[in-house]
Amino acid sequence: MTDYAEERQMELEALESIYPDEYEGGLSLHITYTANYPDELPEYEINVIDGSLPDSLKAKMMDDLKTAGEESLGMAMIFTMASLLKEELNELVLSTKRVREEAEEEKRRKLEEVEMEKFNGTKVTIERFLVWKKGFDKEMEALEDQAKLARAKELKNKLTGRQQFEQDKTLALSDAKYMEEGDVSVDATQFEREPRKVEEDDDKNAVWKSFGNDD
Repeated sequence: MTDYAEERQMELEALESIYPDEYEGGLSLHITYTANYPDELPEYEINVIDGSLPDSLKAKMMDDLKTAGEESLGMAMIFTMASLLKEELNELVLSTKRVREEAEEEKRRKLEEVEMEKFNGTKVTIERFLVWKKGFDKEMEALEDQAKLARAKELKNKLTGRQQFEQDKTLALSDAKYMEEGDVSVDATQFEREPRKVEEDDDKNAVWKSFGNDD
């Protein structure tokens, strides 16, 4: 007669030596021995320890464990079931990592395409040209207005004397006031008489010189 209790104890000790207590994983396989194990499947359940597991994937793992157990009826099967679950978990981790890396690579590739598009220039269409032309015209109008203001300021600083008098009548009034406050008027006849006096003095000097030479 088969001693099921002894077989279960031996398998449990072997499993404990393979998977120590400090071992932790993303999933756990909870096993409950039945009275006729290993001639019948044990009761088993998959528990999520870390992260999340889609229901569809969990159902697939449960079916795979059942298939592996049925293929091992009549002999110890817990190790086989645990190894299968570990392999599927590793495959899930690698697949998730691969998907994440591919997503990051795709993101990097798109960023590079955007940068290359900036470097190579954007394809010109009628719509894009019209939008650009509208903005360009506004910028040119603003620059032209600024240039006009600058020229107006420059011309204002370079007015002639006549333009200054025409624009500012107070300049003429200030000069008239200055004349009224005591400027001496000039008599041009004074300048005309002075040269004659000089000429008379020169004639007298010439006569005295002639007398001196006769001596």
